Amino acid sequence: MLKVFVGLADRCVGDTEMHDEINLSYIGLTELETRVLKSIFTLAPQLSENFFLAAPDHLNVADVVLVNADDPESVQTWNELSRKNRLMTSLMLTDNINLTGGDFKIQRPIRVQKLVSALEDIVAQTQTSLEIADSDVATELRILVVDDSYPVRKYMEHKLIELAQAPINICFASSGEEAIEQAARTRYDLIFLDVMMEGVDGYKTCKTIKANEDVYIVMLTSKKSPFDKVRGTMSGCNAYITKPPSDERLAEEMNKCLARRPDLIDNPTRASAQ
Repeated sequence: MLKVFVGLADRCVGDTEMHDEINLSYIGLTELETRVLKSIFTLAPQLSENFFLAAPDHLNVADVVLVNADDPESVQTWNELSRKNRLMTSLMLTDNINLTGGDFKIQRPIRVQKLVSALEDIVAQTQTSLEIADSDVATELRILVVDDSYPVRKYMEHKLIELAQAPINICFASSGEEAIEQAARTRYDLIFLDVMMEGVDGYKTCKTIKANEDVYIVMLTSKKSPFDKVRGTMSGCNAYITKPPSDERLAEEMNKCLARRPDLIDNPTRASAQ
């Protein structure tokens, strides 16, 4: 089952504010398809417990948009929307199994398992990373983002690429356990680590990674008390940022890591995410 939060975020199209909710909306569905979609959310707990279904007039809060890919007007609406908010992901509904374009697709008719599978694939998009060979270390700044929230991972991907002053490669983990495993096999330059996660929390994750790797770790948290900052310092983190992080703070921490990698500063290679 997907481990995400439900709710309706208060944000506008084009905003890139950090939030925890995953909201699904839709464009151009027929009246029957809309009824089927609402029924699925009513009857399928694996969806209703983990996603919020937002009406089309709430497209501005959507993280994932189900688009009628066979209707040119709907596709145009999606294209205009995605240009304003690059954090949104499309799920194209089509009769054409060979359809190209869009982020993800499912074939009509809408069925519970097909929809669940597609949404799981979307969330998993920023939960995994590829193993990185040591021979690649000198070519780009390796960054690991650890957070159990899909929207937060998407936000960090967007912001880090936007702020990068040198070539970067971004990988993701959705839990402390995944982060520890990935850090054991991959040499990262910088880790952005969420504090509050199910299972192994950020403090224990940081301490475990620091015991084995000399990596720069920035804790990300919504907590603001001095005690939490002390806990972060005791766990070995290099910096502590309160969510939502400002562009200035993210850039500051990336630049500190770049100072340890002067070979990357004049490298024009594009940033990438895995």
